[in-house]
Amino acid sequence: MNKLVGSLALGAAAIAFQPAAARADVPATYKGKPFDPAVVGGAGIIPSTVKAGPFAIPGRLDMVNYDMGGDGVAFHTDAHYTTKGGDGYRTDRPTATMCKTDNAKPDLYYGNGGALDGMFYPTATTADFYVGSVHPNDWFDYTVDVKTAGTYSLSAYFATGNGPPGGEGGDGQMELIVSVNDVKQADWKTVFPDYQNTANFHNWKLYPAFATLTLQQGLQVIKFQSPFKHLNLDYVTFDLVVDGGVAASGGITGTDGGATGAGGTTATGGTGGTGGTGGSIGSTGTGGATGPTGTGGTTDVPATGEGGASGGTTGATGGGGTIASGGVTGTGGKGGKSSGGCAVAGAGNGSGLLGAGGVMLGLALATRRRRR
Repeated sequence: MNKLVGSLALGAAAIAFQPAAARADVPATYKGKPFDPAVVGGAGIIPSTVKAGPFAIPGRLDMVNYDMGGDGVAFHTDAHYTTKGGDGYRTDRPTATMCKTDNAKPDLYYGNGGALDGMFYPTATTADFYVGSVHPNDWFDYTVDVKTAGTYSLSAYFATGNGPPGGEGGDGQMELIVSVNDVKQADWKTVFPDYQNTANFHNWKLYPAFATLTLQQGLQVIKFQSPFKHLNLDYVTFDLVVDGGVAASGGITGTDGGATGAGGTTATGGTGGTGGTGGSIGSTGTGGATGPTGTGGTTDVPATGEGGASGGTTGATGGGGTIASGGVTGTGGKGGKSSGGCAVAGAGNGSGLLGAGGVMLGLALATRRRRR
């Protein structure tokens, strides 16, 4: 029993001292603050769609929205040009060089091997703000909020001026180091295709899944650093990798940093079906013909002086007390029943007296004839 109690106690202690699940955290020494357009956004220049950080992951990071805190705290760049098209996007000067895509340059899709190549970037009617004039080892910090821990695939469109068309020569080298909470997790390198003719700052090529990061849930700081000059930084998307596949995070072409960011075309609803034809109202039925008025019963004077036949006739004496001649007149005492006819309903006792008087008169006349 004591051994059992001891084992249970050790088990409970082991459970009680299990370390908590690993969780991301912003380094304690970090002095930068999440980007907030209400604090550093240029009025009338920064798009109203731009939101404040921390930025949700999975999702998109617009590179112009690096953290607040100034050069040496939240970012570092050797160039702070204020003559580019995106100047004024941020007010916390000195800023990195703020640029903006322009169809007049022109900014174009390039090297993607599809229908987009040669078309305006990002679209013919929208523009993106981006960080340009990047010098070797410039870096930018972004406070993010990772909603789901896991492996993330990073994709982006990049342009470069690291070649003869950029005006300073170069060998087309491109590199981006990605660190999470000061720990390097990815170091991407490539050479821009046909850089001798196309590295002009304005040809944008898609680099899908150029890096992979393992991220814990929660707030953390992600740093991007470019060891080579002239890498133009527009945005990076973070897609959660699920069971070996990539879960979409909103699409590589969506934009929050775009100048106007036109919404997709609204689908037109289908034409409503025509209602069925209402049924005709039935004709009003013709009323039945009115039956003929019943003929009143014939008043008979039975030989025996009995009351008239039934069927609505009034007894002989009921209709005015017709006197039967040549025989005994039926007494009108009870008279025939009236069945709605116009016979006077006074046949009763008075008719009986009249009938009796008639009998007596008849007897007297008969006696008189005999005497003659």
